Amino acid sequence: MMLKKITTWFALMILSACSLVQFQPTQTLDHIDKTQGYRFENAVSGSLKDDTLIVMMFSGGGTRAAALGYGVLETLQQHPIHINGQKTDLVQAADVVYGVSGGSVLAAYYALHGAETIPRFEQKFLKQNFQHLITKQALSFANMPRLASAQFGRSDLLQEQLENTLFGNTTFGDLAKNRANRPFAVISATDMALGNRIDFIQENFDVLCLNLSDLKIARAVAASSAVPFVFSPIVLNNHGGNCAYTLPPKLNQSHQSYADKSLKNRIDLYNDSQNRPYIHLLDGGLTDNLGMRGVLDLTDSALGQEVIQRLQENRFKRLIFINVNAQNQVDNTISHTANVPQFGDVMSAIINIPIDQNSQESLKRMDAFTQAWRKQNPNIPIHFISVNLLDLPQGDLRRKALNLPTSFYLPHSDVNILKQSARILLKQNQEFDKLLREMK
Repeated sequence: MMLKKITTWFALMILSACSLVQFQPTQTLDHIDKTQGYRFENAVSGSLKDDTLIVMMFSGGGTRAAALGYGVLETLQQHPIHINGQKTDLVQAADVVYGVSGGSVLAAYYALHGAETIPRFEQKFLKQNFQHLITKQALSFANMPRLASAQFGRSDLLQEQLENTLFGNTTFGDLAKNRANRPFAVISATDMALGNRIDFIQENFDVLCLNLSDLKIARAVAASSAVPFVFSPIVLNNHGGNCAYTLPPKLNQSHQSYADKSLKNRIDLYNDSQNRPYIHLLDGGLTDNLGMRGVLDLTDSALGQEVIQRLQENRFKRLIFINVNAQNQVDNTISHTANVPQFGDVMSAIINIPIDQNSQESLKRMDAFTQAWRKQNPNIPIHFISVNLLDLPQGDLRRKALNLPTSFYLPHSDVNILKQSARILLKQNQEFDKLLREMK
């Protein structure tokens, strides 16, 4: 009799939760106002703090990526430079930061807190067992009814934990209002239906006829970090085609680059919200694990060339890219045996092989862009500083760093390994040394 009562009570709880837990849409727009919102164009062409554009890119890789990126920021802060005759450092002077997956956690926090990210981020995130906190919530008896709802998933719990630990209820509207001495953050996720990269900037949300300022930062970071099979997709509504959005004139030209044609095709797909009313987002690393594709797509497109022209008109004198790549290289023995690889090995290959191939392509494109820039703009120096775990010198530290897992928790001793790795990688980086000598 008691078991029957408990079963009935539990069933009623699940039914109640399923009716209460409903998808919360982002605020829609009925017209586009290009003077409002969290806009990338304003960040790079209308509100540069000085004559030097500094762009940082934090890769995916869970807490490993966040810790390596933090170690880079910590090291950069210890090297003073001069811009416009004023003493500063690259952490304070950064204009834009890209972040995907684990790197998005750091990028978003950096955009909120600027130089105060050091030491706050280490205390609030790197020293916490964030993975345990999420697992505890997922296994909580109180959350079981919510997770039984068709409109609530594990990534919604991830969002809640990100709010509790780092971001509170802050939105992209808050980021737009508080830009002083803080970089503009571009957080990326992947549309699982179309395989497209989705950047959380108002220019993209204009296409969807959505007000990005209404969206919580933690939701964007949860979408960017939603590793398949570990977390559920994050759902975003689409109102495209209902706000009189028009294509930029450059995209209507008869002669278009491949990047422009690709962008126009993506816009056309999202404009049809009647047939595509919802977008389901997964880990940003699936389409851009280095956080570099946004920059590269700009360099290839007519719209990007327009932005570069505006920069040059605004007495832009130097361009600095810093890419932090936390790609690991875990030792395994599957090539040493005839045994059929297990599920974990197969899933790792399915996810990591295309990610690694895309990353190599991005690095080649970035190198080609850098070389072309130097030929075409000899009076405007460009520096591409690559901080890659694979570039660590042979030895015990390299072996340890490359075998750290992709998870939302690392022991603090492992965090220290990554911080030490960041110091070594920057110290041995010739381009970084050249930059410091230029800007003393």
